[in-house]
Amino acid sequence: MESHKSSPMQKKTKTTKKKKIVDPCPICSKELHLNHEYTQRVGLLDNYDEVVGWLCPHCRSEFNVDNQLVKFMGEDGTRGEA
Repeated sequence: MESHKSSPMQKKTKTTKKKKIVDPCPICSKELHLNHEYTQRVGLLDNYDEVVGWLCPHCRSEFNVDNQLVKFMGEDGTRGEA
């Protein structure tokens, strides 16, 4: 019985599974979920340290506490009021 050894010319390919996005940004669709306790959202505070919204760290778009778009960061770096 012969044992088959893989030749040095054969390359093993890795298969990577796409992770299911748990908490996507409404604008750029990138993942905001970090783990069971934290998120990647950046909190926005007013002068009285009250939370007034959040910012996506990927596209830098700003949202209010109701997840409505407040400021949009465009592709060319131009910001605009929503």
